[in-house]
Amino acid sequence: MINQETSVGDIVKNHFQTVKIFDDHQIDFCCGGKQSLSEACAKKSIDTDQIITQLEKAIKIPAAAPKFNEMPLDKLIQYIKEKHHTYIREQIPMLSKFLNKIEQIHGSKHPEIEMVNAHFKESVKQLTEHMGKEETELFPLIEKLSKLKNGEQSDSSSLKITVEKYISLLVQEHENEGARFEEISRLTLNYQPPKGTCNTFCAAYENLLAFEKDLHRHVHLENNILFPKAIKLEQDVRKID
Repeated sequence: MINQETSVGDIVKNHFQTVKIFDDHQIDFCCGGKQSLSEACAKKSIDTDQIITQLEKAIKIPAAAPKFNEMPLDKLIQYIKEKHHTYIREQIPMLSKFLNKIEQIHGSKHPEIEMVNAHFKESVKQLTEHMGKEETELFPLIEKLSKLKNGEQSDSSSLKITVEKYISLLVQEHENEGARFEEISRLTLNYQPPKGTCNTFCAAYENLLAFEKDLHRHVHLENNILFPKAIKLEQDVRKID
């Protein structure tokens, strides 16, 4: 049962179908996943009991998403790469084109677009580097630890840097991107295009909102499921070693 002290990250971890409720109320369930439901609602001036009722109603609907918390770590890593990393890389060219175009055409009347575009460009740079570190450093290390735990590999001499050190850096980078998209949301009035603007303007904001929502899900899977399990896995392996 959900109560006021249940963390929002745990709610989504165990009931992924609740993400829409948190999205609708702009409650941070990824970087802010450790906060209790009452704390999250207080920040948004929302009645906690009302949210609990909505969450419990959502939970009764079967989840269409996989049971991420039950996935083996190698399968979860594969899902994150194929679903979320691929999505980011596919969306960057289109969103960059849209934002550059509306800044060029509408920037004089809507100066906030220049700031939105600048934030997005910085996000592209940081996320590209971030995903590269995950794919070349952290994810292979987690997969190696899984093999050691399962007895598929015996040499642990290469485990010089702990997953916890990688993860502390990556979590901070997640928080940086969360803050950046909060600012983008503020500048765009929660992705509401000004009245009378063109289809490209509307498409840019619509796709920015979708990008942010996907990022929330992506970060949730890592911060609240993959990373804690990877730390526990490493502790188990080092006990064996």
